[in-house]
Amino acid sequence: MKKNKILFIINVVIIAAVLILNYFYQSNNFDFTLKCICSGGFAALGILNFLYMLKTKQENIPFHLTLCLGIFFAMLGDIILNFSFVAGAAVFAVGHIFFFVAYCFLQKIRKADIIIGGGIFLAGTLFLILCPLLEFDPPFFRIVCIVYALIISMMLGKAVGNFIRRKNIFTFLLAIASFLFFFSDLMLVFDWFIGLWSWTDHACMGTYYPSLCISAIAMLFYKKD
Repeated sequence: MKKNKILFIINVVIIAAVLILNYFYQSNNFDFTLKCICSGGFAALGILNFLYMLKTKQENIPFHLTLCLGIFFAMLGDIILNFSFVAGAAVFAVGHIFFFVAYCFLQKIRKADIIIGGGIFLAGTLFLILCPLLEFDPPFFRIVCIVYALIISMMLGKAVGNFIRRKNIFTFLLAIASFLFFFSDLMLVFDWFIGLWSWTDHACMGTYYPSLCISAIAMLFYKKD
C-alpha cells in the first residue's frame, strides 16, 4: 500500500510538471524543445506505471502493455508531426490502434461500441467532406484525415462503450482521456486546415497533454470486471 501511495504521488508530481511546462510551451510560441519535454513526461509516466504493474504482477498485463504502447506512440506522433503531417498522423493512428486494442483487453468489442464509434465517425466524415471552411493542400490530406477519423472514432466509441457497461473511476478516466484526445485532434484540424481562429492551437495542446496524462495514471486505478 505504501508503494502505491508513493507511485501515486510521483504520478501527480510528473503530471503537474507536464501541465505547467505545457503552459510555458504555449506561451513561448510553441517551442519545440518544451514540446518534446512535455511529451517525454507523459511517455515516461506511462512506462513507469507499466513497469510497476509488471513488477507487481498485476492482472491483465496485455492491457497495461498496449495502453503503454499507445501512450509511447502518441509521444512519437507528437514529435514527428512537426516535420511531416502524414508521417505524424500515421504514427498517431498506430497509437490509437494500441489504445483500441487495450480497451478490447478490458471488455470484448460489442455491437454498441461499433454503433457509438460509427456514429462519431459518420459525423466527423461529414464535417471533413462538407465543411466549406476546410482547405486541404494537397487534397490528399482530406483522405488522411478521414482514415485517421475512423481509427480515433472507434477508439473513443470503445472507451465510451466500456464505461457505459462498467461505470467506475477507471473506465471513466479512460473515456475522458479518449474524449480529450479526440477533441484535441479536432482542434488540430481547425488550426491546420481552417486557420481562422488563434485559440484553436491552444485548445489542441491544452487538451492533448491532459488526455495522455489521464491515460497514464488510469493504470493505477485498474479494476478487473
